[in-house]
Amino acid sequence: MNNGVFEGRSGSVSLCLRNCLHSSHLKEKRMTDIAVIDPDEDALYERIRLLLFSADLPVQRLEADIDDIGRFTMPTGRSPHLRLVEAMPPLTPAAEAIVRAMIRAYGMELFGHGRANAGLRALIKSGPVKFGQTALMLGPDAPVPERARPLVEELNRIFEHYPESGFPQARYFLSAIGLPVGRAMNSRVRRSLQRT
Repeated sequence: MNNGVFEGRSGSVSLCLRNCLHSSHLKEKRMTDIAVIDPDEDALYERIRLLLFSADLPVQRLEADIDDIGRFTMPTGRSPHLRLVEAMPPLTPAAEAIVRAMIRAYGMELFGHGRANAGLRALIKSGPVKFGQTALMLGPDAPVPERARPLVEELNRIFEHYPESGFPQARYFLSAIGLPVGRAMNSRVRRSLQRT
């Protein structure tokens, strides 16, 4: 068997597969006799949740993403990661919205190479809510790729819609001491702050 010929064919198949997987504008592409079907948003969401729960990182990093995370960190014979994967608890509404926004922005590119995958790794490492907060703390003058700007705007809307995430309160207090925060606070956030 000629390794040079085999390697060349393998490389071209690999390139074709990579191109097919990175294309999110078509639902199905043909690669010889194999159909590669882009999973829908729900399937990608469940895949990312599984990655969040099973990553070999401290479970406490998901404190803002899972209600009552302490129930999974209590000492027992099983690891907290295993208990999370077995239970597959729902993400908080803000965390779910952030994950779904990432999926809508990048689709299958999240599982490829490049910036989208780097973003997914950062989301998994820190948890969705902390990832979103960090992304918004970059400020309006940060060098954000043009393609990521709609995602940043969506993150702003998510945190305005879910004031319990704590981020709108931080913006309010920063603006109270004269620091720029980028967006005006909506009336829902003002009401929640007046109650505290």
